[in-house]
Amino acid sequence: MKRSLPLILPFLSIILLLNSCATGKNSVTDFKPESPNVKENNSICFVQKNDGSIQNYTSLKLVNAVFNDAYLLADGKTRIYPKEIKAYQDNYQYAISQNSFTNGRKSYVAIDALPGFAVQIAKGKLNVYCKKFYNGAHAVDEFYLQTGDNGPIKVYSKQLMNEILKDNAEAFTFFNNNIKDASLLKKLQALAAVINNDHLISKN
Repeated sequence: MKRSLPLILPFLSIILLLNSCATGKNSVTDFKPESPNVKENNSICFVQKNDGSIQNYTSLKLVNAVFNDAYLLADGKTRIYPKEIKAYQDNYQYAISQNSFTNGRKSYVAIDALPGFAVQIAKGKLNVYCKKFYNGAHAVDEFYLQTGDNGPIKVYSKQLMNEILKDNAEAFTFFNNNIKDASLLKKLQALAAVINNDHLISKN
């Protein structure tokens, strides 16, 4: 029994360390989503046409053709081009056309989504979208924010964030102080998790 004790001690240390991490507050890792992208709902794949109607499919696949425009292949046979729809959901994510945005750069990059479409990475009281555009020779991310489902979708800026958080001092402090060293992607995901799931502790 005495010989087994040294073997048990490292495991106890690991358990205690994990437990202390799990109980920590206001950390970016506390609010890390299981997936970087979120779906609009758990229904089957669909596209939202420009007239607002919804068409459901069993599968949607992004196809980047060499000599043609990128398109979605629905159920392995039907081609759907970006100009025909305003949003879509495949097996992994929900994406919305840049035509729905109030401002921001126009993009024609098709990497994770149709060209000119932004992928939703947080949903709830604060919706966050990520769209790629070319900055010289490289594709980089541009983020968009929306308060609620009906608010305008605007490109992220410090001024916009301050406007969104002006009536939420606790969330403002969390975003500007507690997670200031994280990347913008992680900061926005963490903040959205806080706001959408009411993780912040109310003051007494």
